[in-house]
Amino acid sequence: MFLALVPLFYQLLEAYHPSYYFSPTISLSSPEVLGITTSSSSSPTPTSTPTNVGGGDKVTTIALLGDSMIDTLGPDVTTLHQALSRQYPNRSFNLLNYGVGSRDIDYGLYRLTNSYEYLGKHIDSLVSTDPDIVVVESFAYNNFGNTQQGIDRHWLALGAITTTIKQKLPKAKIIIAATIAPNSIVYGNGIKDLHLTSLEKIEKANTTKLYLQNAINYATSQGFPLANAYQASLSGNDGERQYISSTDNLHPSAIGAALFSDTLVETIRKHKLLD
Repeated sequence: MFLALVPLFYQLLEAYHPSYYFSPTISLSSPEVLGITTSSSSSPTPTSTPTNVGGGDKVTTIALLGDSMIDTLGPDVTTLHQALSRQYPNRSFNLLNYGVGSRDIDYGLYRLTNSYEYLGKHIDSLVSTDPDIVVVESFAYNNFGNTQQGIDRHWLALGAITTTIKQKLPKAKIIIAATIAPNSIVYGNGIKDLHLTSLEKIEKANTTKLYLQNAINYATSQGFPLANAYQASLSGNDGERQYISSTDNLHPSAIGAALFSDTLVETIRKHKLLD
């Protein structure tokens, strides 16, 4: 019944399920969601091997830092590759997925300058890859709770991350990204060993929204380009279910991943980050 609110392009994606769009309903690359163990089939280990989207000589490296909302976009971040190729058909891109499931923003800060192990694989620090653009997702789904202290801690961590990027990668462009909105009715339905009451779902969804909005406020107040898929995915005050995986009711669906990717590309275009 929400379908009329979804742009036609995303309706078609959901209907036809093209193979080049990653869908968390098929496979989750992260072994944990909200601290709950799930199945895992592959690791989105960042790679420094360029994927030629266009054909230009210069390769633009984009690193995406986040939790499982980035992790589940897949090792090749295929939806973003597709969106970039539509907007920049003559460019080549190297996309690095620095998403780690069930870890908060403090660990995101750590991974900027430290190597780490994830799903049995060694991954070099993000700054060591010398990306041209760093996308910092909100980490809102792995937050510090519904307190002012938690919100302040999140804000300061965003500040520490952006400051570190500026210091270590002075030529890199920074984008703050807010992922898709949660739905308080079905939040986490389908995740093994996660059993939330209706009240708990509402509470968790509302807390997640607070942190998504906090990331938005940080970006706008500090003058960073903002990729705001959060507000684009809202239906009223709740997350539009077409954008959320029907398997775990948490991560992006195929059209949710496409919405997030298109929002990122529009932010890159709007702010002329590749000019």
